[in-house]
Amino acid sequence: MLILAIAQAALAVFAALAGAFADGGDTWSRLLLILIHPLCAAALLLLVLLPRPGTATVLAVAALLVANVGADLYTALMIWQGGLRGDWWLPTIFAVIPAIGIVYALTVSRMQSQPD
Repeated sequence: MLILAIAQAALAVFAALAGAFADGGDTWSRLLLILIHPLCAAALLLLVLLPRPGTATVLAVAALLVANVGADLYTALMIWQGGLRGDWWLPTIFAVIPAIGIVYALTVSRMQSQPD
């Protein structure tokens, strides 16, 4: 999971830099690229690196990741329907690692709730 979290962080930083300097795109797309992706990538990296994250931390990261996946899939749907310009598969790709991160967060949460 550490490798995926690092890959997501690198992808988010690259996309944020590209999104900040690219021409075109609406406010929603820029917000997604410049704020949501890096924030969620940092949260996932934090979750992976903490030895025993608290339940509140795990749930907060899971909520951020759900928001990330939802925003990406919504953006992909809007592009596919013609409401936004772009390639629909690109935001779908951005949703893959956070979706895996949700499963990881739920697994960590479940492991914490079981007695030793």
